[in-house]
Amino acid sequence: MKSLFKLLTTFTLMVNFSITSIAQKIDTAPLDAYWKLIEPLKHNDSLSVADWYKFLNMEANKMYIENQGFDSGYLEKLRKNIQFVYMPKYDSLLKARVAAIEKDPASFWITYKVYVYKKYEKELKKYQLQISQPNYIDSMYANAFAWLPKRLQQKDTSVNIHFLGIENDAIAGGGTIIATLWSAYNQDKIIPGMLAGHEMHHVLRKGITFKNITENEKGIMYVLNNILNEGTADMIDKVAAIAHDDELPMGSKFKDFVLYQADSIVKQIDTSILNMATSHGKVYKTEKDYRNLLRWTSGHCPGYYMTDIIVRNGFKKQLISNIQNPFYFIYLYNRAAKKDIKKPPVFASVSIDYIKVLEQKYWHDK
Repeated sequence: MKSLFKLLTTFTLMVNFSITSIAQKIDTAPLDAYWKLIEPLKHNDSLSVADWYKFLNMEANKMYIENQGFDSGYLEKLRKNIQFVYMPKYDSLLKARVAAIEKDPASFWITYKVYVYKKYEKELKKYQLQISQPNYIDSMYANAFAWLPKRLQQKDTSVNIHFLGIENDAIAGGGTIIATLWSAYNQDKIIPGMLAGHEMHHVLRKGITFKNITENEKGIMYVLNNILNEGTADMIDKVAAIAHDDELPMGSKFKDFVLYQADSIVKQIDTSILNMATSHGKVYKTEKDYRNLLRWTSGHCPGYYMTDIIVRNGFKKQLISNIQNPFYFIYLYNRAAKKDIKKPPVFASVSIDYIKVLEQKYWHDK
């Protein structure tokens, strides 16, 4: 018994060590680097190009910049605006600019994006401490799990999660989540961990990668995948954000972003599918055509609009059960739209038949 006790004790220690060693953490090194970067500016020391690019070349910063497509010209404007906001010698000029920003943040958009980090530095640093606690990761997963079937409700401790001290967006892909502190700070006031939960949903949903897509169907497959991908994840954060739209600062308001002309976009997608069907695939839109149609929202619009209609009309359970199937998403939307009292657009029967052909072609072995 004594030997068994020793064995069990050793095993328990090994398990505890294993759990501790793989515990998921938020990487806040880019935030610490930002706070360090701006300190000399408060004493009128300028931000050198060398120091700026050393900061930008931190792995998480670099990934975010590449994803957003920021060119050298934009990055130089950002550097100069950071100097302008933090260096005391510009205070009188900044004061005048802030007055304009308070009326319309878009009037000096880059300055605004930097200024909020200065104005709310104390609050943001306090929030940084909160996201470093284990319960923050728990809230992130809880938000993601709420919109996933049981089979996909598995934590992925291999995912790298980074928080940045610049800009105001969030991205996910390739086993990495990157969120900006300002964006998460504002949204987490509504529901803790909801922005990170949205991004984690993208990772855990494990969207299907379709292979051997014919050239004329790449565009329609892009749009079907993306409206499902963003629309379902938007249920985690955008519903609450829109309900609190008046409380959120510019850059964190999503009502127009996810709803502007959404019904019209659905109609145009339907028309495009009809054209493909009646021309036997000869008339089609490219992926770039669809990106333009979606206003480069990656599918948030009309994905949010369509998912909201599905959920409001009682099909949440079916949506979650089929969270990876972009074809089923269209069928479910059509069922919900036909029930909806607001009479949103529905896909024509010819379009639905063509979607079924695509499903048979690309989904049959999934």
